Amino acid sequence: MNKKIGKQIKKHRLKRHLSLSKLSSIAGVSKSYLSSIENHETNPSAHMIHKIAQALEVPVEKLLNSQVETLDPEWVELVSQAKEMGIQQEDIREFLAYEAWKRSEKEGD
Repeated sequence: MNKKIGKQIKKHRLKRHLSLSKLSSIAGVSKSYLSSIENHETNPSAHMIHKIAQALEVPVEKLLNSQVETLDPEWVELVSQAKEMGIQQEDIREFLAYEAWKRSEKEGD
């Protein structure tokens, strides 16, 4: 169970001086459901996370506690070229898995 989401929701709720009742009313979810999320008893769906984030007036990323990183332009270009050549996503995954396996075999020697 992801405890970070519940902690983040509670942190932002308290920061905005909202009670469970008030936030549940704004978000359109039951107070008991919101409490169970904050107490790590249930994992909310993506839809619920979105509704709660809107009610708290924070980006979803804040609740997920994730950092949005900028993509390296060279990697974006490389992926674009691979797509133009007809290389599929699964082919790239298989290649990366193979390369990781080769590297681990070399390190194991």
